[in-house]
Amino acid sequence: MPEPAVPRTTSTDMDDPGESLRGRVAAGLLVLAVVVVAAALVGGLGHYVVLDRPVLLGTVAASLVIVSGALAFGAGPRGPAVALVMIWATVGLVGLVSVVRVHSTIPGPDGSGLEVRVLYDDWIVPDWTLVVRRKDGPLTREWPLVERFTTEYDDGLPRVTWLDPAHVRLDDRPGDDRGLWGGQTITLDPRSGRPLAPGRLGGG
Repeated sequence: MPEPAVPRTTSTDMDDPGESLRGRVAAGLLVLAVVVVAAALVGGLGHYVVLDRPVLLGTVAASLVIVSGALAFGAGPRGPAVALVMIWATVGLVGLVSVVRVHSTIPGPDGSGLEVRVLYDDWIVPDWTLVVRRKDGPLTREWPLVERFTTEYDDGLPRVTWLDPAHVRLDDRPGDDRGLWGGQTITLDPRSGRPLAPGRLGGG
């Protein structure tokens, strides 16, 4: 009497637990990358200091996508590892040559939570900018007060005076007859610190 046939189990009859886990992790990393990109957009559009870091957050998102793809498609670790090293090395190099430093800070009226910060980069002839910062813990926001300008020394900077939480005056420094700032007054939204119209070099 012939023996009954024993059914064979194929790869389609039983899922590989390891492959299933890799798929779930890959999907989770991809969702996390989308969240990071959304956070960067919120930071940039809303001027939130904590989140307004497009290079860093963009690199984090790209790294998550690379690892997610390697897991999803079963790629070996060598290719993704090389890509990650190259990406982060590039970001590190960009960070070294584009460091923004604080030259000075001018506090706003008491209780306003506002301040003007004078920033510059580390190039041979630095770019300067003035920003208004609304201090609010993790929700701190920062807005450009004037258009970015270039000057080799800080003698081209304006003298900043708070008239009230809604107005900042930019004057030329004593003895500077170039008329770079012309005593212009910039109007702000006193709740957020957002300038209604940025100032500019030239006093217009």
